[in-house]
Amino acid sequence: VSYEKAEMLIKELKKNPKIQSVAVCVSPSQDEVGRFNDMGFDFIQIHGTIPADCQSDGGLALWQAVNIVNIAGSTEENADELFVQSSNIRGYVVDGAEYGSGKTFGWEAEEQVFIFPQQLRMQNCQFVLAGGLNIENVQNGIRILHPDVVDVSSGVERDEVKDAALIREFISVAKQG
Repeated sequence: VSYEKAEMLIKELKKNPKIQSVAVCVSPSQDEVGRFNDMGFDFIQIHGTIPADCQSDGGLALWQAVNIVNIAGSTEENADELFVQSSNIRGYVVDGAEYGSGKTFGWEAEEQVFIFPQQLRMQNCQFVLAGGLNIENVQNGIRILHPDVVDVSSGVERDEVKDAALIREFISVAKQG
């Protein structure tokens, strides 16, 4: 959405203190990250490259999106390769191989367990489960992976448009998980 539309949405969201807002972007510039921060987003979710200058600014609240290509190759030992660690990264959005694809990263095959790095949990970083979630699989995702947050997009769409009834149902099912 445009910056103007985002500012309008933020104004509406701020009316309910229980709602947290997330700006989702791909390889933004430092200026773009600053603009999102100035607009009042609670978190800035970055897919792709995080500007180096933004990694050291403790005032920003960033979520790094991490695309898991090979779940079997995602271990505690190679976490440093996947997860950028800095003081202002407050969470990691663990997503499928291609963001926006509506596909999981294979966690539903229970023998292929993804382990969120313990050192990141100890740093109070949130684990955000994303990629291919929907009403049918979100409870299993929560049961198997124990995320702090679940992220849904295409899983609550009908004909590529967000559906209010599906959103409400997803929230209800996720809360039961």
